Amino acid sequence: MKKKTAVLVCSNAGLDYLDYPKDITILRSVIHFGTDETYDDFVEMDAKTFYERIDKDANDVPKTSYVSIGKMNEVFEELEKKGYEEALIVTIAKPLSGLYEALRLQAKNFEKLKITVYDSKTIAYAEAFMALEAYRLFDLGHNMDEVVTQLDLIRDNNKWYFAVDTLKYLVKNGRLTKLQGTLGTLLKIKPVLSFDKNGAVETVEKIKTTPKALKRIIDLYLEETKDKNVLTFISHAHNDEAVMFITEEINKHYPDRKVISSYLTPVVGAHTGPKAIGVGYINLDKLKY
Repeated sequence: MKKKTAVLVCSNAGLDYLDYPKDITILRSVIHFGTDETYDDFVEMDAKTFYERIDKDANDVPKTSYVSIGKMNEVFEELEKKGYEEALIVTIAKPLSGLYEALRLQAKNFEKLKITVYDSKTIAYAEAFMALEAYRLFDLGHNMDEVVTQLDLIRDNNKWYFAVDTLKYLVKNGRLTKLQGTLGTLLKIKPVLSFDKNGAVETVEKIKTTPKALKRIIDLYLEETKDKNVLTFISHAHNDEAVMFITEEINKHYPDRKVISSYLTPVVGAHTGPKAIGVGYINLDKLKY
């Protein structure tokens, strides 16, 4: 018999900027400016507002925190009241946040609701796609093991490359060491970044200028997706010009490829800064369902 199963995802996935089933629950992280300004991701500050703000003041560097323990428990209690038997939560990569472990700890307190916490080992659209696929498969009657199998395949067969306009935000929010950031600033490095197999940010190449870094992430995408059946996505920090350029370059080689573009939501943009841009793919031929 089909179990009543809920799908949840953290707001780092940026699901708000996509067309999605509204009964997927979004666990919203919080944006902090100084000590007295806080905003729930998207609902109190959306991406456009956020990037326009930090672009105006180079010293206005925000911090972020994941959804509170109290809010987690509220959400789980509400799911139990609604008669859900199971819940699957897709989270940001473990190296980037303590959210995964916090959710696993809280999940132990709920007996009626069997909660599975899934580490996407990524962020942004690749994470959002996992939540959307989970919802689709549960709706078709697949069980938790089958859905997790599909998510594992997505996780193992997606890749994206991104470039940031400044290393400052990655350094200030602890995603790069201060030494790496200082050297990068002094040398005007615009690194091409990606995620390693565990979901940590890694430097793929060190590029001297932003235009060259942009060209390189396109080249890497084209090299790895040659003649493959892929879902292509662009995730960006309010950088419409770069989105248009990347889309045009992809369409020169693959006119029929659909390219999905979405914002990096503020809690991700707090780490990348404005104008960050990434292009990636999911190898659809590797998926099971």
